[in-house]
Amino acid sequence: MEHIDVTIVLVAVATTCTIIMIGLGFLPHPGRAASIWSSGFALAMLSCYLLVAADQIGSHHLRGAAHGPILCAVAFVWIGLRARRGREPIMLVPTIVVFSAATVVLGLTAETLAYGTVFRVSFLLAAATAGLAAWELLRLRKAEREMSLPLIVVACGFVGLAVLVAIDGLIRLAEGTIGETEADLQDLYDLNEVVALLYLICALVTLLYLARRGAQTNEQQQTVEFFGVARDRLARAQVAGDRWWSLIDVRLDDAGELLDASSGRAFQRITARFADDIRAVMPPEADIHAVSPTQVLVLLPRPDTAVRGLLSRLLDRIGTLTDQPAVPIRLSASIGVAAAPLADYDLDRLTAAAGEAAEHAQISGGDRWERAVFAP
Repeated sequence: MEHIDVTIVLVAVATTCTIIMIGLGFLPHPGRAASIWSSGFALAMLSCYLLVAADQIGSHHLRGAAHGPILCAVAFVWIGLRARRGREPIMLVPTIVVFSAATVVLGLTAETLAYGTVFRVSFLLAAATAGLAAWELLRLRKAEREMSLPLIVVACGFVGLAVLVAIDGLIRLAEGTIGETEADLQDLYDLNEVVALLYLICALVTLLYLARRGAQTNEQQQTVEFFGVARDRLARAQVAGDRWWSLIDVRLDDAGELLDASSGRAFQRITARFADDIRAVMPPEADIHAVSPTQVLVLLPRPDTAVRGLLSRLLDRIGTLTDQPAVPIRLSASIGVAAAPLADYDLDRLTAAAGEAAEHAQISGGDRWERAVFAP
């Protein structure tokens, strides 16, 4: 009964971690890495429920197979870190294939003497990916690395435990007692469940941070650079008496509805194409800054007639997005335009005015551009 109680605690923790990761990590911040990590937590949760079911029905085969998904979940941490860093290939398919095969073999050999060897090999494979994940975390920027310390420590501990498990297996092999069934590994399971509890909690702390905040340092740096360059350009334009400068605020309409109506990957493709369309339409000398995946600022050195033509082309291009058939919402954008001379070339005033114009365009139905109005 003590073993059942430990497993139920593991089920509760795994379920809570999965809900938090999906609800606070993936849904508000959809991305490739966040989706992989959420899937990993879901696999761990599935494994825990299978363990409880196996205990209730007394099935050694189901209990043996139930350890496969949680070992695969450990590997998903590493895969997600590779995806976040932009490494290709991320090894997702090979990992799924390997651990799916391990799950099947664990289930089939549960009541044979080969089970002990199969479990130790599978455990070592998962530990290897935990070690690789720790290495990826150590390569992060300082602030991210500090927040990753809980997962780094527990991953290294997992590797250490795997080494001990392997040494125990070698000793048994030397003594000729290597053959073990699933029931013979009960003491090891108890230790593994404690390790799994620690791993889940530490992984949640680190991965949720990386999913929500991990990329913000670079984004903040880009923001500082854009506004610095923009202020310099406007100051020089004011001195030269160059009146043909405008700040444009482009916003994807119904972003929340688009996210609800599409998968995380589909929404990511839509926002990536949104940004690509802006870059394709705007001239090379325009300065472009993504405030968010659905909002972009453009500092444009063009006369009024040219600006109108560019905005019309941009609205048409966004409205014919290639991802549109997969999403039951018409894609469009709202644009606010603020002319630099009317704001005395003040970037802060331009940004606020263009933002208000874009918001007014959205309130008016979207799929349009509006010019900012300045008080006399």
